[in-house]
Amino acid sequence: MRIMTDQAQNLRTLMQLNNSSTRVITVASGKGGVGKSSLALNLGIALSRQGRRPLIIDTDFGFSNIDVMLGVHPQYDLLDVIEGRCTVREAIETGFGGVQFISGGSGVYELLRMPSSQLIEVIDHLAKLEDVADTIIFDTGAGLSEHAVWLNRAAHETILVITPEPTSMVDAYALLKMLRDQGEKPHVSLVVNKVSGVREAQAVAQGFTRIAEKNLCVRIHSLGHITRDMNMSNAIKMQIPILISYPRCAAAVDICTLAQRYLGQPPKIVKRPGVTGFLEYFLARKGAVRES
Repeated sequence: MRIMTDQAQNLRTLMQLNNSSTRVITVASGKGGVGKSSLALNLGIALSRQGRRPLIIDTDFGFSNIDVMLGVHPQYDLLDVIEGRCTVREAIETGFGGVQFISGGSGVYELLRMPSSQLIEVIDHLAKLEDVADTIIFDTGAGLSEHAVWLNRAAHETILVITPEPTSMVDAYALLKMLRDQGEKPHVSLVVNKVSGVREAQAVAQGFTRIAEKNLCVRIHSLGHITRDMNMSNAIKMQIPILISYPRCAAAVDICTLAQRYLGQPPKIVKRPGVTGFLEYFLARKGAVRES
């Protein structure tokens, strides 16, 4: 009992020493096929061009896409970091546009299962991400999987991706409801993907946000939209991000606009700043670190 108490105290000390402004974002969706991973990747590139230092962590294990989209075969993934086979820096890969990413593998799942006796060293290891990035983007698994829900709860903010398809909106609403029912109102920004134009994007965004605010009492900020663009499919096939392969196409311009809007928002006040704060909440809420 004493050991677990000491570990929890050590974790709080790490959190108190963390004065970083690093923000942790999750890019989420209620269902697959809505373009979540493409947005996470290209948003990272766009933020980098705006002077930020983003790091993408692909945590959709079993369906990891970021490395495939970049044509990179990672030597290590997050699980290797957790199990001590490499350092955080050794796990970071660099793709087109200088975007940095870590393949998640099953690392997040193993982190949730890890006994308290191993956590402090791992957390100290992962907290070194503060030196690498000022924005960490988690490309989460689609839907209501356990690890995706807990990542979205712990993140400082969530970018929720939907399309005009009814199934996409219904599943996104279910994810939002689950996050709300877990106890805290999430900070959510909405992106409507694969739209024919501004009019359709506004109609979908207004309808979804109105229902969420009325039924869930969750305020959602509409970040913008991405136009349906065949160049996106071409870029994925080429394994070159659309901001690199087709930088002037409609979808690429829309993503750059999203990045500018994101950076132009007033910074959200969060109770758990930095990577350490994110990890502390993520693990403590799962009962991985608790006082007895």
